[in-house]
Formats: sequence, structure tokens, C-alpha cells
Amino acid sequence: MAHRQTVFLGSLGHFAVLATGALAQEARTITVATHYTEEQAAPLLACFDAYEADHPGLTIEHQQTAYGDFLQTILTSRVGGTAPDITNVYSIWVPQLAAAGAIEAPPPEIAEWINANYSPATVGAATIGGQLWGIPTELSVYALVYNKQLLEAAGFTQPPKTWAELRDMAQAITAANDQGNIAVGGYAYGTSVAEGVHPFYAQMFAAGVSPFAEDGRSTNLTSPEAVRILTDQAALFADGITSNEIVVDNFASNAVAMQISANWNKFGWQEAFGEGFGDTVGVAPIPTDGPGGTMLYSFLWAVDSTSDSKEESWDLLRFLNEPREGGLSCTGEAMAGMGAFAGSNADLEIMTGAADEFDRAFIEQVTSGRAVTQPNIWQAAEVDRILRGYIDQAWAGGMSAEEALAAADAEIQAILDEQP
Repeated sequence: MAHRQTVFLGSLGHFAVLATGALAQEARTITVATHYTEEQAAPLLACFDAYEADHPGLTIEHQQTAYGDFLQTILTSRVGGTAPDITNVYSIWVPQLAAAGAIEAPPPEIAEWINANYSPATVGAATIGGQLWGIPTELSVYALVYNKQLLEAAGFTQPPKTWAELRDMAQAITAANDQGNIAVGGYAYGTSVAEGVHPFYAQMFAAGVSPFAEDGRSTNLTSPEAVRILTDQAALFADGITSNEIVVDNFASNAVAMQISANWNKFGWQEAFGEGFGDTVGVAPIPTDGPGGTMLYSFLWAVDSTSDSKEESWDLLRFLNEPREGGLSCTGEAMAGMGAFAGSNADLEIMTGAADEFDRAFIEQVTSGRAVTQPNIWQAAEVDRILRGYIDQAWAGGMSAEEALAAADAEIQAILDEQP
């Protein structure tokens, strides 16, 4: 990655004196790194151009890195002295970046502006141990997504409100083929780490219990609520209501009735169902006997601690995230183009007004305060990987839910004990 100033140091002499002999403004470059493609980032790039026009001598560069390589690329670039000034990072990476001294806390005036214009849940996604580290951008929210047609065909006119209702409905919908394999699943999980762990976390929040202590140094994975949730999940497998062969990807082919999923799946389902999307895909709060709730996670704009342009970087970020003449912010426009939700209250209000039934149901989880941020814990990716492994064992019947969560808790606690 090219660094903000180093690439241009050799060229500064060309800009030092104008043709008239008068001194020009010092040439400055701010580098912005995201995992968004040029097409996805188009609204941001247009805003970069507008900002450059109003700030002579300033150049803004966009660096795109694939999501899977993004964190490692950031860390490697810092070792080489080529870190971007601004990065758009996943909230669970923040503990590692903050502990390494890689990112800069917002100055007081920016922190005050964020707290005044973003909801507690979105602010929480950018906060570690009470310290705010950036400006929330892309929100992903979890809810129960269901196939209206499959529920109606089985005689159900409303989605389930409790897990017992979900189980009864899923059992009635599940159908096997001639070989005895599930052809239509009443409920489904996915194969990735997130597709097992995130629904579990979301159910814990719906039950009124966070998966981790507020300080991020211990877990609530052995709580009665957590054990009950995993026990209920495992029962779906044991009773043939779901299986590892019928997964969330099968939702697009009308082979799954219900699942807990995030809003960003919308585009794939729109493509699959076409004009029938609105009549097929429904969204509801996560079924629970608890107080209700769910999980969200966020990306956030952060400024590198080694940046030579920290003040200018925060000024640019405020520009990118403020409403424009009653419309979406630059960040909000980019998020809307990708089918995602922006973090600011102003953007969410505008998005609600323009939302269809699907989007409105997800946004309402945020604006109502029911959505709580994914815990920004130490080594979150490794923690999730460990938990997914034990969830799989409970689903397969190799361990009871209580045994699996106790074992997961022991391994995860050892990791949490390593944090500064």
C-alpha cells in the first residue's frame, strides 16, 4: 500500500512555488482504505472529489483490499510504514488494533459529535472499555427471516413469537424426500463460523443476557439462558427438523422456512425471488421467552495513530458522515447502494422513510434500541471459532449443551485472560 505522505514527498518540490513565484499550499494526501470495490465506493469517491475541490492542495486516495485480507493488510502496512490514514474496520478488530496502538481515539469535539448523532448501540460498536475509537458506518442487524409462502402453506398466518412456536411451526413445515433426507427444512443454520455463532449471540440478547461480561473479560456462556438456547437448537437436529445438509443458502430455493440472518443477505434473495421477493420474504423479531432483542455489528471509520494528517482525516470523516441538504450523508449513500444501513440517526431516519417492509423491520430493531452491539472482545475471531466448534458438537449430539458451553467457556476464558 502507498502511504499518504511518503509517496508524495519527492513531489513536494514541484508544488512549492507557483508560476508567479508565490508559495502554494503544502500538498497533502489522505489515504482511505476500505474493503469496498470501486463500484461500491462510488458515492464515497464522488465525495472525495468534491472535498478535494473545496480544499486545494489536498489529495484523497482510496485503497481497496479484499475483506478476508483486510486486517492482516492493515497490520502489515504499519510494520512497513505505509499505513493508510483512514481505515474502515470491522468492530471486532478494534480491541486488537487499539491494544497495538494502531488507531487514534477521536478528538473531544468529534467524540461529542458522534455521541450526539448516533444511537447507543451504534456508538457501542465503536467503543472498547468505555473508549470510543471511530465513527460507525455499515450496520448489520440480525432478525428472524422467514418464507411467507411456506408458512402459509402449512396454515400459519404469522411468524413465531416464542421458540416453542418456532419449533412447532418448523416441525410442521419440514418435509423429507424418498431417501429420508430433508427436502424442505423448517429451520436452518449455515456452515460458516458466523452463521452458527451470530444467531446464538442474537438469541442470547433476545433472552436478555449478553454473551460476555460488560468489561469483556469473562463470558456468560454457562448461564441458564445460554444452555437452554443451545439445548433447543440441538433438539432441532435430534428430532430431524433441521440438519447440516439443509442450510441457510437453501432459503433462496424455497427449501428453508426460517432462519436467523442479517439484513445484508437481501440482494441475494431479491435476485433469487425477483418480483416475488416482497410476497415471499418476511422479517420478524427473534422468537424468545425473554425480553426481546438482537445483535448488530458495525464497521467504523478509524484514523491511524501514525498518520501525519490526523486533524485533516477527522475533518474529512465528519464531512463524509454529516447529512447533505436533507439527504443521506456520503457514507449513508454508499451504504444504501450496497443494501446496508448507515450508523447515524439522521441516515437511519431517511432510510426508514424510503424503506420497504424488509428494510423497515431491520432498521426498527436499531431505532427501537432492541439491537445491541456484538461484543468487541479480545481475539473475537478466535473466540467465535472456538464457540462454533462446540456448538457443532452439541448439534451433532456428541456433547450436551451444558458440556459444550462449559468447555467453550474454559478455552475462551484462557484467551480473555491474555488481554492487556
